[in-house]
Amino acid sequence: MIENTSSCQRVIGIRDKIESIPRAMRHMGWAVSAELMEHWLHGAAWVLPHEWKSINPPDPRTLSPSQVNTHAVRMSWALSHGHVAMAMTRLRAKMANGPARELLRKRLSGAAWGTSNRVAFGSKDHTAIQLEATCQSNIELFGDNLGTMDDLYGSLGKAAMKVVLIGEATRDARTGRISLQVTHAGYYIRDTYDFEGFQYLGTWTKDGVLSKGQMLMNAASNGMVFRWGGEPIGNIFNKDFDTYRCQTGYGGDFIIYSDVHWEPVSLLLDLC
Repeated sequence: MIENTSSCQRVIGIRDKIESIPRAMRHMGWAVSAELMEHWLHGAAWVLPHEWKSINPPDPRTLSPSQVNTHAVRMSWALSHGHVAMAMTRLRAKMANGPARELLRKRLSGAAWGTSNRVAFGSKDHTAIQLEATCQSNIELFGDNLGTMDDLYGSLGKAAMKVVLIGEATRDARTGRISLQVTHAGYYIRDTYDFEGFQYLGTWTKDGVLSKGQMLMNAASNGMVFRWGGEPIGNIFNKDFDTYRCQTGYGGDFIIYSDVHWEPVSLLLDLC
């Protein structure tokens, strides 16, 4: 059913509009997306500095608890999506390539070897945040803004999967040559949750987001609104979240870390 904008749309303040989105997400079954957005909404206003979005960000252990979310995204859930599983396959193939070995060598350059010239390297008991600063070896990007509109799309969009290698490192007392006996590879997802720029985030009602097909119908109707199953919220852009933050004093950007998916590995790396 198509109705004129004047009879279908009502003016909703930015605050009501933004705070309605998590409820719409839960209505669609997007539980992870809703949890992440609620984390942002409940946090004190904070804009993520650009250095945290670089390929080599600062040590995540310096972040405050409100600036990270480590419980919403689970690897078992993420890997149920085909393109995430494919990203892990690509990452597995390069977890110990030349650049990875060079990074591991740098990570071990300051190790406290002691008289045994052996040192444990990482642990399965460590979190992704702890491992990233000490044992991470490579990275694979996945996702885009053209993917299927589902809970993964609403949660991550574009994100990074990283791999860590743990085991035992040894150093030759005579030559100083370092080797790493890898026992496990761990995979986790890292993403930034922020609203930078003017990206379009969909057309929302209080019951959910219009599919790409429905949004095309909306655009093609030349000023008409395609009404489906709920009161309109309207088009949402990144800038709406900036406005919300200025108006309310809430809206804290943060970094997402998943749990770690472990796989046994038997690999001896010569790190020179």
